[in-house]
Amino acid sequence: MEEGLPRFDASSQRALADLLVRLEEGTHPSTDDVTALLGPVDGALVERVRSLSSRLARLRRREGELSALIASTRDLVEVRDVEPLLRRLVDRAHDLVGTDVTYLSVHDRETDELFVRASRGTVSPRFPGLRVPAGAGIASRVVRTNTPQWTSDYGVRDDFDRDPGIDAAIAEEQLRSLVGVPMSANGEILGVLFAADRASRPFAREEIALLSAFADQAAVILHTARLFAAATEAADRAERHSEAMAAAARVHERLTALVLSGHGPHEVALTLAESLGRPVAVADRDHRTVTRTSEAADAWWPGGRLAPAVARALARSRESGHCASVEGPGPDVVVAVSAGAELLGVLLVGAGDAPLSDVERRTIERSGQILALLTMQSEAVTHAEERVRGELALDLFSGAADTDTLRRRASARGIVLDQPWTVVVVPVPDRHRHAAYRSLAVHEGWMAAAQGEGVSVLVPGRDPTAAAEQVAQRVGAATEAPVLAVGSAVGSLADLPAVLTEVWECAAFLPALGVRRGAFEVDDYAPYLAMFGTDGGRALSFVDRVIGPVVAWDARHHSDLTGTITALAGNGGSVTRAARALYVHPNTVKQRLERVTSLLGEDWRSADSLFRVTVATRLHLLRQGGKVTG
Repeated sequence: MEEGLPRFDASSQRALADLLVRLEEGTHPSTDDVTALLGPVDGALVERVRSLSSRLARLRRREGELSALIASTRDLVEVRDVEPLLRRLVDRAHDLVGTDVTYLSVHDRETDELFVRASRGTVSPRFPGLRVPAGAGIASRVVRTNTPQWTSDYGVRDDFDRDPGIDAAIAEEQLRSLVGVPMSANGEILGVLFAADRASRPFAREEIALLSAFADQAAVILHTARLFAAATEAADRAERHSEAMAAAARVHERLTALVLSGHGPHEVALTLAESLGRPVAVADRDHRTVTRTSEAADAWWPGGRLAPAVARALARSRESGHCASVEGPGPDVVVAVSAGAELLGVLLVGAGDAPLSDVERRTIERSGQILALLTMQSEAVTHAEERVRGELALDLFSGAADTDTLRRRASARGIVLDQPWTVVVVPVPDRHRHAAYRSLAVHEGWMAAAQGEGVSVLVPGRDPTAAAEQVAQRVGAATEAPVLAVGSAVGSLADLPAVLTEVWECAAFLPALGVRRGAFEVDDYAPYLAMFGTDGGRALSFVDRVIGPVVAWDARHHSDLTGTITALAGNGGSVTRAARALYVHPNTVKQRLERVTSLLGEDWRSADSLFRVTVATRLHLLRQGGKVTG
């Protein structure tokens, strides 16, 4: 043995080896244990042995904690979903630090608030989802300082802002000692991890360091999980978007095929409804229904008009060129079918099981463009046909072309000129003339042209009254205004210009008498035209001059002396037949005629006077809105 080294006999060596084994196994030897093993030794040596034993125990515990930390980290890395990960983090922290309660508050960076998202060991119903206002509680201090914060007695510490909700939850859990450590990654505070006991005690530096280490590892894992979740969600969105784009492309292909194959708005609406799983309707430029895929769409036109909320959405769509949501009852969205600033129609889409996606909205807008193309295509054909038929009608009305040429041109349009015809004229103001003309020009077999103060139209047949009523109905529906229509049968095409002139004269004569709506036949008023021409003022003066006293009497006494005169004249001057026509007793007619005599004089029933009185009476009835014949 070298000089200067201590000498140990065999017994001392065995005792020292036994002591080392105990230290290695983690047994903390007392002073008596050291003395028993080594014999009487210096007290300083005993303290050195005990200090070494404590240090070895701490290292051994630290090794165990680090092993547990590594194992927990390995386990947590496998969790990808954020919510399950939060619960697993709290479970591992709870097992690691061994406190009564462990919970995790997630930080909302926008509001600076924290929300308890996972807990272990809690019993209070307040804890799940507990909100920590900005700046309140120990958690907010952890966020501000990005350092651990703790208290051995929560009820005593008062150097932080308190919140009643937090205090109530802590009190229900009976928590006293708490330590919170920040969970941060890439300089961002993700949340605060808490360990708490229901007894008051200080937290050792090693405990805080262990919880902080776990929080640092957990923050990285949570940050990674969030990034993974965001990437997964983005991938899912991209996949859904790709599928939606593919579906939209298929719909667009089908719509394009419909246009090329000559289909119309109904097929477009059906295709769009099938693609979206929603009811669809199409309206024209006047908001009238063109087609619909479901009876549910009928409610979009209460009272035959678009609902006000739909009309407002349509105005927004015309301004933006995109879909507009309906803020009220009716469809879900509408899109204006437009060509530049001109409105061609409306596309309406009802509600579905889920909100419309951006791709679906673009599909609806493309469908609106398809409808615009179809409408312009149809109107181009219609306008061309209207122009040709209108030019033919103008030539017929003017008599400028020879008959054979007119026949050939009409035959090319599928019109047979050699048949009975009735000409009808409709005086309309400038603002309604286009609508009136279109309503008549599109009727198959009719020929219309804008002329003078309105529109003239040739209608097959020889019933002027029926033809005038049909024309008035169509123009009234198109203009939503009072309509006056006057018709006359045409003997031959050569007579048409002269007949048309007479019909327009009658149409000018009637409004001068105050007649501005209704369907009339020229022959019923030909005598008056012959007498007064189109000068309604002369006719009214004639009425006032001839039967003014009778008209005034009727007005004052609510009688019908003018009707009695008309009935007498229409029945050859026979009082009996006039009474039968009026459904009164002959004596009543005689009494009325005596009153007329007192008003007009004794000679009013002479042949010449009775003719003038009869004409004036009929003009008066016409002025009052009645329709007279004969």
